[in-house]
Amino acid sequence: MNLLYDAYPEVVILCGIPREIVTDFKDWLRFVDMLRDDDLELTEKAQLMMELYLEDIPEEQWVEAHKPLLRFFRMEEADPEPGERDPADSLTTRAAPLYDFRFDAKYIIAGFWQDYRIDLTETDMHWWKFRILLDGLSAGTEFKQRVMYRNTNAAEIKDVKERQRIQRIQRAIAIPQPAPTDFEIGELF
Repeated sequence: MNLLYDAYPEVVILCGIPREIVTDFKDWLRFVDMLRDDDLELTEKAQLMMELYLEDIPEEQWVEAHKPLLRFFRMEEADPEPGERDPADSLTTRAAPLYDFRFDAKYIIAGFWQDYRIDLTETDMHWWKFRILLDGLSAGTEFKQRVMYRNTNAAEIKDVKERQRIQRIQRAIAIPQPAPTDFEIGELF
């Protein structure tokens, strides 16, 4: 798939059958929140996940139903080569997350406005487009600055004052609880 000219997918293949799904970024952000919700049982999460399908899925297919949704969530179809991950996905597949959609929400919203003049609170957007634009935010946005500081290995900084400065910033912007990576989300099922 070429992201420059192919239409973003509106369906996933489940048990050999194309199934229409919800594609708006806000629904997929809710999906992440739902998976992180410790108050929900696994069966409740599975039920909520089925709501991403625009048609009823037979219960006997529920065991497999999460797999195409997770492939869509990870944008696997857009990978340049099968079996290889897009370097941009490294932002969400690290052991220590570099961003969290909930914790960094206001900086993501501000970054989209700053770079693209898109008000995320008043727009609908395909999940893939959102992810592409998120990854493409400029280094001048507060969101990308936070990602950069979280990704900095302070131990490699020789200057003591600079290392301490970076460590203070890292503590100030630390994500309070670990967010699941794309792959950890898959492991839940």
